[in-house]
Amino acid sequence: MKKNVLIFTVFILLNMVAIGETFRIHKTVMVNMPETGNVAVQAGINDALAITLPEDTTFFQGIELDIKIPEVLSRYYGSVAYSLYTGLTPMPTDTTINYTGTREMIDTIPGRLSLNLIIPLVEPNTIKKTPYSIILPAVYSLNSSVLFFRFQLVMKGIPEDYEKEPFTVTVKPVYIDKGRMELDIIYPQDENGQTLEFPYTVFIDEQLATLEAQKTILDTGTHYISMVSDHYRNETRTFSVEPGKTTKLEVELRDIAPTLQVIAPDNTKIFLDEVEIPYTKDAFVISQGEHMIRFVVGDYETVRTIQAVNGRSYVVNLSLEVEVTETL
Repeated sequence: MKKNVLIFTVFILLNMVAIGETFRIHKTVMVNMPETGNVAVQAGINDALAITLPEDTTFFQGIELDIKIPEVLSRYYGSVAYSLYTGLTPMPTDTTINYTGTREMIDTIPGRLSLNLIIPLVEPNTIKKTPYSIILPAVYSLNSSVLFFRFQLVMKGIPEDYEKEPFTVTVKPVYIDKGRMELDIIYPQDENGQTLEFPYTVFIDEQLATLEAQKTILDTGTHYISMVSDHYRNETRTFSVEPGKTTKLEVELRDIAPTLQVIAPDNTKIFLDEVEIPYTKDAFVISQGEHMIRFVVGDYETVRTIQAVNGRSYVVNLSLEVEVTETL
């Protein structure tokens, strides 16, 4: 007898697909899908999920529904069905319960404690089929205003208090194998505090790259970026791109003018081209050409010269050593 009921239920489901209908639900659960991460909601039998996609769907290729099935319902295989609808009127709201739409597919909740469904949004896609997931028909696209997923009771005989046991549905994005790199450039300043902003060329993985608003889409994995300019020093960075995420890369450009860093003991007087300069451990910009550096420590004085060239950095280290010898 139970087998006949199940066959009859399957016959009804097969004849309910792709049929325009007017129907009533108990509640519409509105779900705003975030661009990253996931959101978990609860829905009971005869409820529906109205899933709204985010504004930026660049990396979306599907939506994953991870459904936790109440233990009491898992014992009544075939009693509850899930379905997808398109062409809904009116547009779903959290106060609407009467709809007209086309049912695109329907199937029953299995006799287990969890169900993983994937709704494709692009064709073709790279969604991988696994033994633990069911890929539903591609009835939506990234241009869809809402994805409508409905639970409904299709067979009698379950306990009357079933409404106290809702489904927990976690809604997750399924990303393509690409991400975004966003470049944040910090330009150098001259001695007057004016920003030195000049052209530069970007190479990613040794290929000339054209960035739009300092952003570009890349395959997931490790990448290399090089920045080349006649006005700045060449910069090279390594960065990683994750699926559906934005990697922000900060690059501080350095002026091509030579820099000088002086290291000396405390209380040392330092003269650069006969002009005394305050002691700092930080590198500072100097002009191209020959420079004389003079150190004065008490009665001790030493002089060094450097020939500064654009694109080079120089470190002058004054070291005072004390030698101790022992004689008989």
